[in-house]
Amino acid sequence: MGVSGCGKSSVGRPLANALGLPFFEGDELHPPRNVALMAAGTPLTDADRAGWLQTLAEVLARARAEGRGAVVSCSALKRSYRDVLRGGAAGVRFVFLQGSPALLESRVQRRRHHYMPASLLHSQLATLEPPGADEDAVAIDIDQPTERIVDTLCHAMSTFEQVILHTGADGRARFRSEAVALPEGKPQAMLSALMPSGGLQLRHSPVGFRSSFHCTDTPQWVFILGGQMEIGLQDGSSRIFKPGDHFFSDDRLPEGATFDPAVHGHWSRQLGPDPLLTAFVRS
Repeated sequence: MGVSGCGKSSVGRPLANALGLPFFEGDELHPPRNVALMAAGTPLTDADRAGWLQTLAEVLARARAEGRGAVVSCSALKRSYRDVLRGGAAGVRFVFLQGSPALLESRVQRRRHHYMPASLLHSQLATLEPPGADEDAVAIDIDQPTERIVDTLCHAMSTFEQVILHTGADGRARFRSEAVALPEGKPQAMLSALMPSGGLQLRHSPVGFRSSFHCTDTPQWVFILGGQMEIGLQDGSSRIFKPGDHFFSDDRLPEGATFDPAVHGHWSRQLGPDPLLTAFVRS
């Protein structure tokens, strides 16, 4: 994603090749009316982009339904535009290609045989809303060789985001996130190093289940197989995990402490109309 001239196609195609995925050029999916407007130097409105964004969302949805990934180029200038794309595939990740206005303008002016004139770059920069910290996005500077950008992106995507429920210095439960390196396998299917396991346990929690505050006896991965699970902390906050989500539970009673239900631990409960099905993998 990014404004005109940032290199969406130049980066997208070799990135897709490196990942073994198909590449879809967003500009080629604009309806003829949009192409005519841009060729005439007329900025597109939200209404003009609506159908095009929905088409791209459908491309992502098909790729997900078929069990494969895809790399798609799209300006995705506004958060609301990216929300449409997320509607097609909730796990979509954005690569924000950013550069100085001067560099972008020089690139656009050097382009040939493209229907979008350089004059529209300024309107795109004015419209651009860079991805927020809560969006799954990687920002990268375009003022470097394409090969280096692709290598950097492949490395950035070769991590597994691990949510950890742990015990803070004050003895209270907290959540944090860490990246697990995926140094093995191939770019299409990266693997972490093999981790030791103390065993697998499956659990069925009926509708209405809720625990009291408790600590984790043995550190373990928790994978949600069905239903929804809510984990609550002593500070009143909570986090909901749905099928396909996971976290690492390491909220243990501090050494030498006596369990205090007003300070230590966390609670869990089943949410929604379906029983909670979980898999526990002991560390």
